Amino acid sequence: MDIVRLLLAVDSITTTELILKTVESRSWPLGTEARILSVVEDAEVPLEVWKKEGYGVAAVRREMKKRGEQIASLAVERLHLLGIPTRVVVTRGDPGYLISYAARKWKADLILIRAQNRRDLRNRILGSVAKSVVETTSCSVELVRATDPGSASQDKLKILLAVDESNSSIAAAEHVAQTSWRTGTKVNVVSVVNPLIYSLEEIGLYIDSGTKRAHRAINEAVQSLKSTELEISAAVVAGRTTKEILKQAKLWQADLIVVGSTNERGLKRIVSPGTSQAVASRAHCSVRVIRSDSLSKGQAVKWPFTPSITYELKREIGLKKAA
Repeated sequence: MDIVRLLLAVDSITTTELILKTVESRSWPLGTEARILSVVEDAEVPLEVWKKEGYGVAAVRREMKKRGEQIASLAVERLHLLGIPTRVVVTRGDPGYLISYAARKWKADLILIRAQNRRDLRNRILGSVAKSVVETTSCSVELVRATDPGSASQDKLKILLAVDESNSSIAAAEHVAQTSWRTGTKVNVVSVVNPLIYSLEEIGLYIDSGTKRAHRAINEAVQSLKSTELEISAAVVAGRTTKEILKQAKLWQADLIVVGSTNERGLKRIVSPGTSQAVASRAHCSVRVIRSDSLSKGQAVKWPFTPSITYELKREIGLKKAA
């Protein structure tokens, strides 16, 4: 199923611009719609605004209105030109908590969020908000990173798909196969095996199904991708799983890594939940984490009990307070 509901989580104009460029560089099916969510924390309200508004809730409302208008002026028209109708929602509270709830309430298919927020920009590690969203959301998440200068053009997107034989890996391969990508997109399917077992198997001193499982995982993923126009390559590599996925992505100059994530356990699990989070945290490029054990999208979700004021922006009517 094509992604049709995008939740774009932003915390600044810089983040909004980064995520907009990512959306603009991809191909989206007819019917795609977007919701831009920005959560204002009280600590982000300037001291002078608090003073001017008597340290009351009006100070937060003022900051929310300002941010909403900035985001709308930057984003709504650009997404409209892509044929993607957009609503901007600005609310107050804890972003790590509210983004996941908003995704479930709106039944989002994919969250796009910056890998590091403003307070994490000096670090390569995953930001606290993004980490919380990956751990708690019920849908797939793409951790967006800026493209390094001199990297390959995203007109020719290069995707590294890490697979094993797990259900989440199958879901990741099916996700890539069913998603709209621009013409010329390349996919490199990689499965990692234990280096010691691989070496012993090669010289006949050890009989294990690890390498066979890796080849089966690749074959299954390639079969899922065969009906697409994607340019496909594949490899079984030996090494420590997280390190090897990151290494292969770097060597191949991947623009996007796709990994599955689930609570599933057992011998089939090579790309474990911890691995997918480690890859998302340390990758040089954007990472899309595909959930195979998502909660039912038909399940009703109430907005969490937390101090929040929501505004919605529609291109036709401008800023208004949500009902």
